[in-house]
Amino acid sequence: MTDTEWRHILETLRDLSDINAAALDATRLHKEASVEDLPGLMGLLGDEDAYVREAAAWPISELAGPSALPDLLLAYQRGFEEGFDNDGFTTALLELVQAEPDTVRKVLQSLSKSDVVALRENATWLQGFCKSSDP
Repeated sequence: MTDTEWRHILETLRDLSDINAAALDATRLHKEASVEDLPGLMGLLGDEDAYVREAAAWPISELAGPSALPDLLLAYQRGFEEGFDNDGFTTALLELVQAEPDTVRKVLQSLSKSDVVALRENATWLQGFCKSSDP
């Protein structure tokens, strides 16, 4: 995405006075983001706005996959701590589990031993959705 496209999407995501436009741009971010956009997307996981973090979770989970789980789970926890339901974020995480259950399980097993409580607890929770793809 161009710098202009990024700026427009972020402005719209942060202005929830028009929730329909924000939802459309969240979908656009999800559909149009590419691997080249990953550094910018990863930066959005630290954004002050929970809606921006949640919108970034979708393309990150698809483009970066299981390697992004530590960052995704920390941003996920932050949303809960700020009082958000994280429904879209939860769906993005569950779809990542469905797409790569074995790899996700291995990453989550490691994270479930973390000294960081948020990582440990969220990894343990998400492991419950990992079904083996082995017959």
